[in-house]
Amino acid sequence: MLPRSFADDVRNQADIIRIVSDYVALKKRGANWIACCPFHSEKTPSFNVHPGKGIFKCFGCGAGGTVFDFVMRTDGLGFFDAVRVVAEKSGIPIPRDVAPSDGAEKADVWRKRLFELNAMAAEYFEHQLGLGEEGLRALDYVEGRGIGNSTREKLRIGYAPNSWDALSAYLAGKGATRDEIMESGLVTRRESGSGYYDRFRGRVIFPILDVQGRVIAFGGRTMGDDGPKYLNSPETAVYTKGRHLYGLTWAREAIRKSGFAVLVEGYLDVAIPLQEGIENVVASLGTALTEAQARLLKRSMTKPKIIVNYDPDTAGQQATTRTFETLLAQGFKINVLTLPDGMDPDAFVRERGVDAYRAAQRDTVPYLDYVTDRAMASHDVSRPSGKADALNDVLPFVAQIENELERVEYARRVAERMGIEGDVWRKELRRAASRRDPRIDSERVVPRASMTELERQILVVLFADAGVRFRVLPEIEVTDIEGLASEPIFRALLHAHEAGESIGYAGISEKLTETERQDLASLVTAELADITNAWKLSNGEDLADAVRRNCLAQLRRTGLQRELESIQLQIRQLEASPDSERERLSALYMRKMALGRELATLTAQPR
Repeated sequence: MLPRSFADDVRNQADIIRIVSDYVALKKRGANWIACCPFHSEKTPSFNVHPGKGIFKCFGCGAGGTVFDFVMRTDGLGFFDAVRVVAEKSGIPIPRDVAPSDGAEKADVWRKRLFELNAMAAEYFEHQLGLGEEGLRALDYVEGRGIGNSTREKLRIGYAPNSWDALSAYLAGKGATRDEIMESGLVTRRESGSGYYDRFRGRVIFPILDVQGRVIAFGGRTMGDDGPKYLNSPETAVYTKGRHLYGLTWAREAIRKSGFAVLVEGYLDVAIPLQEGIENVVASLGTALTEAQARLLKRSMTKPKIIVNYDPDTAGQQATTRTFETLLAQGFKINVLTLPDGMDPDAFVRERGVDAYRAAQRDTVPYLDYVTDRAMASHDVSRPSGKADALNDVLPFVAQIENELERVEYARRVAERMGIEGDVWRKELRRAASRRDPRIDSERVVPRASMTELERQILVVLFADAGVRFRVLPEIEVTDIEGLASEPIFRALLHAHEAGESIGYAGISEKLTETERQDLASLVTAELADITNAWKLSNGEDLADAVRRNCLAQLRRTGLQRELESIQLQIRQLEASPDSERERLSALYMRKMALGRELATLTAQPR
């Protein structure tokens, strides 16, 4: 145990302002220094540091204490580890008479030993990169990914040989006991329960460092297609998933200077921009950002701002959306960068250069615009129900904005972006934003569609004639009936036909809601003869052909026109978008032309 007198000496000699400044962006105010508290979410600074008294105090959440208390809270350390950290940062020599003891001191001793084991493993991996045939192949891979020598050394990239026990034998040779190796997270226990084998084999290794620059875990990337692409360390006494950010060790100062951070997904997305001089980049290690990671990142900024630059694939988009909720809760201003052609930051910087990446960072979109665009792409906003669904995707994010005037203004922007007009719509949206409701009441704004004469005619014929059902139902496509008042009845008919069920009004009625049954009941009194007489069947034309001529073609035209309206709305919204949307815009133009050709063909057919 460290002598208590040594802890007192460190506390008296340490500059609390310099220590706290490593974690929080402080500003001088009178005799004290202030910042937004790193321990809770706030916009107005209530965190104070008193250099004369050597203490800190937050008047928002009540956190306070000495420099040791601060380091213990921010780094998750025990008392004696916090004393060591402050001593090291202050250049104060640490006594060597440290001995293990029970309880907390024992845990501190194991943490220190674990740091030593990780440091030994990192040195071993670094040495293996470029050593022998295996190591040279790994070095070729690293260099092929554009990583130069200086970056490789800075990030301490290494290689784990394809061996079951190379690392564990090395650690044992350095004095590590069997139990220490077993608990280090560097090996995997055999299923038989007897013995262990190296966790990382045949992989390029990226050490994960804490904010003090100590190795706490490792990430291993395969060089081929065998096994999972990435393999990470398990949780240990010094590493908890979701509490660390890859690259923060090197990014903290750049984040402080620039005032914002760039959040990416993987190791190489940090390494390549860093190599080219973009240093304010951190990675969430392949997952959506956690609350602990957001708090850790927030400590480096007075007014937290971030650009989220996750991969543009489906998983990346989902992680982006989940990350918004976490960042908003911590008071971040969020913009989103989506790179073109499905590229991640690593590939983009290597292929298009660092200047293009810097330019892309200046051309980001606010997170609500991103959420709105995704909602519009997911729903048919040319239809009232689609608009309501899209708005309900966006409103949970609007509801998280603290200021009521800002919420209402953002709701107005969302409505404008979606092309929403009409007093009823805008009033309901304003009401939801003002009250922080995460949804609008669809029944207030979406009038219930009425069944058209065209829908009524085709349904009456389908119920009346089994032969027509057999020939016509397989030709009906989902897009033909989407959005119709009669869609539930059509879907019930299609399902019953595919299942080989007997079709009648009573059986179909059981599959419908009360409101839908009322529509079905309106068909019962219709006479088939009245409909066929109105169609004026030509000589020899059977009823199925008449349904195709009089109904199906018109249903299809109506469906295609609805899709065309939706695409035209999306095109108008995207025409002013950055280059990252050009690929999607081109696809929409192609679909618009295809729809035009289909409509022209249908219109040319005799009715």
